[in-house]
Amino acid sequence: MNNFIKKIKVSIKSFIKDPLFLRRWEEPWHSRRHNDNQLSVRISGRHRRKVYPYHGDSYLFIQDMYTGIMPFMIYRGEREKYPARLEPATTPQRQKMIVAGISNRDHAHFLEDAICEFVRTTTHVLFSDGVAYYEIVYQKNDTGEIESFGFELLQPFYLFRFWKNYYQIIPWWEAKESHIRAQIIKIPAEKILRIDFPKRYGGRRKLYYLLKRLYQLSKELIPKFQMDAMGKNESIGFDLDKFSRVKYLEIAKLTKKFGWNQRQRSDKYITEYYMMLRFLREKKLEAFLREYIIGELNKALNRPPLDLGVKIAMENLFSVRDVVEQEKLLKQGDVAFMDIFNALKL
Repeated sequence: MNNFIKKIKVSIKSFIKDPLFLRRWEEPWHSRRHNDNQLSVRISGRHRRKVYPYHGDSYLFIQDMYTGIMPFMIYRGEREKYPARLEPATTPQRQKMIVAGISNRDHAHFLEDAICEFVRTTTHVLFSDGVAYYEIVYQKNDTGEIESFGFELLQPFYLFRFWKNYYQIIPWWEAKESHIRAQIIKIPAEKILRIDFPKRYGGRRKLYYLLKRLYQLSKELIPKFQMDAMGKNESIGFDLDKFSRVKYLEIAKLTKKFGWNQRQRSDKYITEYYMMLRFLREKKLEAFLREYIIGELNKALNRPPLDLGVKIAMENLFSVRDVVEQEKLLKQGDVAFMDIFNALKL
Protein backbone atom coordinates (compact mmCIF):
# COMPACT_ATOMS: atom_id res chain seq x y z
CA MET A 1 0.00 0.00 0.00
CA ASN A 2 2.83 2.35 0.91
CA ASN A 3 4.55 1.68 -2.43
CA PHE A 4 1.31 2.46 -4.26
CA ILE A 5 1.00 5.80 -2.41
CA LYS A 6 4.62 6.61 -3.21
CA LYS A 7 4.04 5.95 -6.92
CA ILE A 8 1.01 8.25 -6.88
CA LYS A 9 3.04 11.00 -5.17
CA VAL A 10 5.84 10.65 -7.78
CA SER A 11 3.28 10.83 -10.61
CA ILE A 12 1.65 13.92 -9.11
CA LYS A 13 5.02 15.66 -8.67
CA SER A 14 5.99 14.83 -12.25
CA PHE A 15 2.71 16.25 -13.51
CA ILE A 16 3.13 19.43 -11.46
CA LYS A 17 6.65 19.92 -12.85
CA ASP A 18 5.58 19.25 -16.42
CA PRO A 19 1.76 19.61 -16.70
CA LEU A 20 1.84 19.90 -20.50
CA PHE A 21 4.09 16.84 -20.92
CA LEU A 22 6.75 18.95 -22.66
CA ARG A 23 9.47 16.41 -21.83
CA ARG A 24 7.55 13.48 -23.23
CA TRP A 25 9.81 12.90 -26.27
CA GLU A 26 13.05 14.22 -24.84
CA GLU A 27 16.11 12.01 -25.08
CA PRO A 28 19.23 13.42 -23.39
CA TRP A 29 21.61 12.39 -26.21
CA HIS A 30 19.58 14.32 -28.81
CA SER A 31 18.97 17.42 -26.74
CA ARG A 32 22.40 17.85 -25.16
CA ARG A 33 24.27 21.04 -26.03
CA HIS A 34 27.93 21.37 -26.94
CA ASN A 35 28.46 24.19 -24.47
CA ASP A 36 26.77 25.45 -21.30
CA ASN A 37 26.49 28.86 -22.98
CA GLN A 38 24.49 27.42 -25.91
CA LEU A 39 20.79 28.18 -25.67
CA SER A 40 19.37 26.84 -28.93
CA VAL A 41 18.58 23.23 -29.78
CA ARG A 42 18.75 21.50 -33.14
CA ILE A 43 15.54 20.32 -34.82
CA SER A 44 14.92 18.20 -37.88
CA GLY A 45 12.84 20.75 -39.80
CA ARG A 46 11.57 17.95 -42.02
CA HIS A 47 8.00 19.22 -42.10
CA ARG A 48 8.95 22.73 -43.16
CA ARG A 49 11.40 21.59 -45.85
CA LYS A 50 8.50 20.18 -47.87
CA VAL A 51 7.32 23.71 -48.69
CA TYR A 52 10.28 24.32 -51.01
CA PRO A 53 11.43 20.87 -52.20
CA TYR A 54 15.18 20.30 -52.43
CA HIS A 55 15.00 18.20 -55.58
CA GLY A 56 15.71 18.16 -59.31
CA ASP A 57 16.93 21.40 -60.88
CA SER A 58 16.56 23.22 -57.56
CA TYR A 59 19.14 20.82 -56.08
CA LEU A 60 21.51 21.21 -59.04
CA PHE A 61 21.19 25.00 -58.94
CA ILE A 62 21.98 25.20 -55.22
CA GLN A 63 24.91 22.83 -55.58
CA ASP A 64 26.44 24.82 -58.43
CA MET A 65 26.00 28.10 -56.57
CA TYR A 66 27.96 27.10 -53.46
CA THR A 67 30.58 24.56 -54.55
CA GLY A 68 32.68 26.99 -56.59
CA ILE A 69 32.52 30.01 -54.33
CA MET A 70 35.73 29.17 -52.44
CA PRO A 71 38.88 27.24 -53.33
CA PHE A 72 39.20 23.77 -51.85
CA MET A 73 42.07 23.72 -49.36
CA ILE A 74 42.48 19.97 -48.93
CA TYR A 75 45.31 19.66 -51.46
CA ARG A 76 48.89 20.49 -50.58
CA GLY A 77 50.00 23.63 -52.35
CA GLU A 78 46.50 25.06 -52.75
CA ARG A 79 46.54 26.71 -49.33
CA GLU A 80 49.62 28.73 -50.24
CA LYS A 81 47.86 30.21 -53.29
CA TYR A 82 45.21 31.91 -51.18
CA PRO A 83 46.81 32.96 -47.89
CA ALA A 84 44.60 34.27 -45.10
CA ARG A 85 45.58 36.56 -42.27
CA LEU A 86 44.27 38.32 -39.19
CA GLU A 87 44.61 42.08 -38.96
CA PRO A 88 46.23 43.14 -36.74
CA ALA A 89 48.49 40.12 -36.31
CA THR A 90 47.96 38.24 -33.08
CA THR A 91 49.58 35.46 -31.04
CA PRO A 92 49.55 31.85 -32.33
CA GLN A 93 47.36 30.82 -29.39
CA ARG A 94 44.79 33.51 -30.10
CA GLN A 95 44.79 32.72 -33.82
CA LYS A 96 44.26 29.05 -33.01
CA MET A 97 41.24 29.98 -30.88
CA ILE A 98 39.77 32.09 -33.71
CA VAL A 99 40.34 29.34 -36.27
CA ALA A 100 38.63 26.79 -34.01
CA GLY A 101 35.75 29.22 -33.46
CA ILE A 102 35.09 29.80 -37.16
CA SER A 103 35.33 26.15 -38.14
CA ASN A 104 32.97 23.38 -37.05
CA ARG A 105 35.56 20.63 -37.43
CA ASP A 106 36.89 18.66 -34.48
CA HIS A 107 40.50 18.44 -35.63
CA ALA A 108 43.36 20.89 -36.13
CA HIS A 109 43.07 23.10 -39.21
CA PHE A 110 44.35 26.26 -40.83
CA LEU A 111 42.79 29.71 -41.03
CA GLU A 112 42.36 29.32 -44.80
CA ASP A 113 40.43 26.07 -44.37
CA ALA A 114 38.21 27.56 -41.65
CA ILE A 115 37.25 30.58 -43.78
CA CYS A 116 36.54 28.44 -46.85
CA GLU A 117 34.39 26.08 -44.82
CA PHE A 118 32.42 28.90 -43.22
CA VAL A 119 31.78 30.75 -46.49
CA ARG A 120 30.86 27.60 -48.40
CA THR A 121 28.52 26.36 -45.64
CA THR A 122 26.84 29.76 -45.29
CA THR A 123 26.36 30.04 -49.07
CA HIS A 124 24.75 26.60 -49.12
CA VAL A 125 22.36 27.60 -46.34
CA LEU A 126 21.54 30.95 -47.98
CA PHE A 127 20.55 29.31 -51.25
CA SER A 128 18.59 26.60 -49.43
CA ASP A 129 16.71 28.73 -46.87
CA GLY A 130 17.24 32.37 -47.82
CA VAL A 131 18.81 33.21 -44.45
CA ALA A 132 21.57 31.79 -42.26
CA TYR A 133 21.38 31.97 -38.46
CA TYR A 134 24.30 31.18 -36.17
CA GLU A 135 24.19 31.24 -32.39
CA ILE A 136 27.43 32.66 -31.01
CA VAL A 137 28.46 30.21 -28.29
CA TYR A 138 31.40 31.25 -26.12
CA GLN A 139 33.28 30.76 -22.88
CA LYS A 140 35.03 33.47 -20.86
CA ASN A 141 37.85 33.10 -18.34
CA ASP A 142 37.94 34.60 -14.86
CA THR A 143 39.15 37.96 -16.21
CA GLY A 144 36.21 38.21 -18.61
CA GLU A 145 38.18 37.50 -21.79
CA ILE A 146 36.94 35.12 -24.48
CA GLU A 147 38.85 31.84 -24.22
CA SER A 148 36.79 29.85 -26.75
CA PHE A 149 33.82 30.37 -29.04
CA GLY A 150 31.93 28.85 -31.93
CA PHE A 151 29.13 29.53 -34.43
CA GLU A 152 26.33 27.01 -34.02
CA LEU A 153 24.22 26.83 -37.19
CA LEU A 154 20.47 27.06 -36.56
CA GLN A 155 17.57 26.10 -38.80
CA PRO A 156 15.38 29.10 -39.62
CA PHE A 157 12.21 27.12 -38.92
CA TYR A 158 10.25 28.38 -35.90
CA LEU A 159 12.86 31.06 -35.15
CA PHE A 160 11.46 34.57 -34.69
CA ARG A 161 12.71 37.93 -33.51
CA PHE A 162 10.69 40.14 -31.22
CA TRP A 163 12.24 43.37 -30.00
CA LYS A 164 15.71 42.62 -28.58
CA ASN A 165 15.46 38.84 -28.51
CA TYR A 166 15.04 35.85 -30.77
CA TYR A 167 12.68 33.05 -29.81
CA GLN A 168 13.14 29.46 -30.93
CA ILE A 169 9.77 27.72 -30.71
CA ILE A 170 9.77 23.92 -30.53
CA PRO A 171 6.19 22.70 -31.18
CA TRP A 172 5.17 19.23 -30.05
CA TRP A 173 5.38 17.66 -33.54
CA GLU A 174 8.97 18.89 -33.95
CA ALA A 175 9.81 17.82 -30.40
CA LYS A 176 8.57 14.33 -31.19
CA GLU A 177 10.51 14.19 -34.47
CA SER A 178 13.74 15.58 -33.00
CA HIS A 179 13.58 13.78 -29.61
CA ILE A 180 13.74 17.05 -27.69
CA ARG A 181 11.43 18.88 -25.31
CA ALA A 182 8.62 21.10 -26.59
CA GLN A 183 9.54 24.58 -25.41
CA ILE A 184 10.15 28.24 -26.22
CA ILE A 185 13.78 29.32 -25.95
CA LYS A 186 14.72 32.98 -25.53
CA ILE A 187 17.99 33.96 -27.20
CA PRO A 188 19.37 37.52 -26.86
CA ALA A 189 19.79 39.15 -30.27
CA GLU A 190 23.49 39.84 -29.66
CA LYS A 191 24.11 36.09 -29.53
CA ILE A 192 22.76 35.62 -33.08
CA LEU A 193 24.70 36.15 -36.28
CA ARG A 194 22.09 36.58 -39.01
CA ILE A 195 23.08 36.65 -42.68
CA ASP A 196 20.25 37.33 -45.14
CA PHE A 197 20.16 36.40 -48.81
CA PRO A 198 21.17 39.65 -50.58
CA LYS A 199 18.35 41.86 -51.85
CA ARG A 200 20.60 42.62 -54.79
CA TYR A 201 19.77 39.11 -56.02
CA GLY A 202 16.08 39.16 -55.12
CA GLY A 203 16.08 38.51 -51.41
CA ARG A 204 14.51 35.59 -49.60
CA ARG A 205 11.03 35.76 -51.13
CA LYS A 206 12.17 35.73 -54.77
CA LEU A 207 14.66 32.96 -54.02
CA TYR A 208 11.83 30.82 -52.62
CA TYR A 209 9.81 31.35 -55.79
CA LEU A 210 12.85 30.46 -57.92
CA LEU A 211 13.53 27.21 -56.06
CA LYS A 212 9.89 26.19 -56.13
CA ARG A 213 9.62 26.85 -59.87
CA LEU A 214 12.86 24.99 -60.60
CA TYR A 215 11.45 22.01 -58.73
CA GLN A 216 8.18 22.16 -60.68
CA LEU A 217 9.98 22.35 -64.03
CA SER A 218 12.17 19.35 -63.25
CA LYS A 219 9.46 17.00 -61.95
CA GLU A 220 8.80 15.57 -65.42
CA LEU A 221 11.31 14.99 -68.23
CA ILE A 222 8.39 14.03 -70.44
CA PRO A 223 4.90 15.35 -69.57
CA LYS A 224 2.27 12.90 -68.36
CA PHE A 225 -0.05 13.40 -71.32
CA GLN A 226 2.73 12.27 -73.68
CA MET A 227 3.55 9.30 -71.47
CA ASP A 228 -0.13 8.31 -71.53
CA ALA A 229 -0.20 8.62 -75.33
CA MET A 230 2.96 6.50 -75.64
CA GLY A 231 1.36 3.89 -73.43
CA LYS A 232 -1.57 3.73 -75.84
CA ASN A 233 0.80 3.74 -78.84
CA GLU A 234 -0.77 7.00 -80.06
CA SER A 235 0.89 9.94 -81.82
CA ILE A 236 -0.32 13.35 -80.63
CA GLY A 237 2.33 15.46 -82.37
CA PHE A 238 4.40 16.09 -79.25
CA ASP A 239 7.83 17.65 -79.96
CA LEU A 240 10.31 16.75 -77.20
CA ASP A 241 13.00 19.12 -78.53
CA LYS A 242 10.62 22.07 -78.47
CA PHE A 243 9.40 21.10 -75.00
CA SER A 244 13.00 20.93 -73.69
CA ARG A 245 13.87 24.26 -75.35
CA VAL A 246 10.91 26.09 -73.78
CA LYS A 247 11.79 24.65 -70.37
CA TYR A 248 15.42 25.67 -70.80
CA LEU A 249 14.42 29.22 -71.76
CA GLU A 250 12.24 29.63 -68.66
CA ILE A 251 15.02 28.38 -66.37
CA ALA A 252 17.52 30.65 -68.15
CA LYS A 253 15.23 33.62 -67.55
CA LEU A 254 14.67 32.68 -63.90
CA THR A 255 18.41 32.37 -63.23
CA LYS A 256 19.56 35.29 -65.41
CA LYS A 257 21.09 37.27 -62.52
CA PHE A 258 22.89 34.17 -61.25
CA GLY A 259 24.37 33.18 -64.60
CA TRP A 260 23.58 29.48 -64.10
CA ASN A 261 24.50 27.44 -67.19
CA GLN A 262 22.17 24.52 -66.31
CA ARG A 263 25.08 22.04 -66.37
CA GLN A 264 25.98 22.90 -69.99
CA ARG A 265 22.48 22.18 -71.27
CA SER A 266 22.68 25.59 -72.95
CA ASP A 267 25.02 24.44 -75.74
CA LYS A 268 22.12 23.94 -78.19
CA TYR A 269 20.34 27.21 -77.44
CA ILE A 270 22.92 29.94 -76.81
CA THR A 271 25.94 31.46 -78.54
CA GLU A 272 29.44 31.39 -77.08
CA TYR A 273 29.31 35.12 -76.32
CA TYR A 274 26.23 34.77 -74.11
CA MET A 275 27.68 31.67 -72.50
CA MET A 276 30.61 33.83 -71.41
CA LEU A 277 28.26 36.59 -70.29
CA ARG A 278 26.42 34.16 -68.02
CA PHE A 279 29.75 32.80 -66.79
CA LEU A 280 30.75 36.32 -65.75
CA ARG A 281 27.42 36.86 -63.98
CA GLU A 282 28.00 33.70 -61.97
CA LYS A 283 31.52 34.82 -61.06
CA LYS A 284 30.25 38.25 -60.04
CA LEU A 285 27.72 36.55 -57.75
CA GLU A 286 30.45 34.39 -56.21
CA ALA A 287 32.72 37.39 -55.60
CA PHE A 288 29.89 39.46 -54.12
CA LEU A 289 28.67 36.70 -51.79
CA ARG A 290 32.19 35.84 -50.68
CA GLU A 291 32.94 39.46 -49.74
CA TYR A 292 29.50 39.87 -48.16
CA ILE A 293 29.76 36.77 -45.94
CA ILE A 294 33.33 37.49 -44.82
CA GLY A 295 32.22 41.06 -44.05
CA GLU A 296 29.34 39.81 -41.88
CA LEU A 297 31.70 37.39 -40.14
CA ASN A 298 34.11 40.24 -39.37
CA LYS A 299 31.25 42.27 -37.90
CA ALA A 300 30.34 39.39 -35.59
CA LEU A 301 33.94 39.01 -34.44
CA ASN A 302 34.15 42.70 -33.53
CA ARG A 303 30.87 43.28 -31.67
CA PRO A 304 29.50 41.95 -28.40
CA PRO A 305 29.70 39.35 -27.08
CA LEU A 306 33.06 38.51 -28.77
CA ASP A 307 34.75 41.92 -29.33
CA LEU A 308 37.94 40.23 -30.55
CA GLY A 309 39.32 43.27 -32.36
CA VAL A 310 40.54 41.35 -35.43
CA LYS A 311 39.67 41.37 -39.12
CA ILE A 312 39.92 38.37 -41.45
CA ALA A 313 41.30 38.83 -44.97
CA MET A 314 42.19 36.47 -47.81
CA GLU A 315 44.46 37.19 -50.77
CA ASN A 316 44.42 36.31 -54.47
CA LEU A 317 40.64 35.83 -54.72
CA PHE A 318 38.98 37.66 -57.61
CA SER A 319 36.72 40.55 -56.62
CA VAL A 320 33.57 42.07 -58.10
CA ARG A 321 35.77 44.76 -59.61
CA ASP A 322 37.87 42.11 -61.36
CA VAL A 323 34.74 40.59 -62.90
CA VAL A 324 33.51 44.01 -64.05
CA GLU A 325 36.83 44.55 -65.83
CA GLN A 326 36.45 41.23 -67.65
CA GLU A 327 32.89 42.20 -68.63
CA LYS A 328 34.21 45.39 -70.22
CA LEU A 329 36.83 43.46 -72.17
CA LEU A 330 34.23 40.96 -73.36
CA LYS A 331 31.91 43.70 -74.63
CA GLN A 332 34.81 45.41 -76.39
CA GLY A 333 35.87 42.13 -78.00
CA ASP A 334 39.45 42.60 -76.83
CA VAL A 335 39.90 39.33 -74.95
CA ALA A 336 39.97 35.62 -75.69
CA PHE A 337 37.38 33.50 -73.88
CA MET A 338 40.09 31.31 -72.37
CA ASP A 339 41.80 34.38 -70.90
CA ILE A 340 38.57 35.23 -69.07
CA PHE A 341 38.38 31.71 -67.63
CA ASN A 342 42.02 31.87 -66.48
CA ALA A 343 41.60 35.34 -64.94
CA LEU A 344 38.68 34.21 -62.74
CA LYS A 345 39.81 30.69 -61.95
CA LEU A 346 40.14 29.46 -58.36
